[in-house]
Amino acid sequence: MGVIDGIQGLVAEYLASQKGQETIRAFLSSPQGKEAINAYLSTLEGQQMARLLLLRALDRLEIPETVKEQIRKALADSGT
Repeated sequence: MGVIDGIQGLVAEYLASQKGQETIRAFLSSPQGKEAINAYLSTLEGQQMARLLLLRALDRLEIPETVKEQIRKALADSGT
C-alpha cells in the first residue's frame, strides 16, 4: 500500500495546488469536461456524490440559513 499511498498523496498535493486547480477548472469548463460530468451525474453513484458535495458546499456559502435548510431538506427528500 505504500506506493498507492504515495501516489494518492502526490495527486492530492497537485489538486490542492494553484496549478492543479487551474487544470481542473479548465477541464471542467471544456466540452469534454462537461460531457464527463453529465455522464457521471447520470449514474446513481454520481448523484450520491453530488448530494455529498452540495451538502458540504452549503456550509461554506454565504446564503441565508433558511435557504440552506430548504436545500438540505430537498436533498434529503430526494436522496436515498
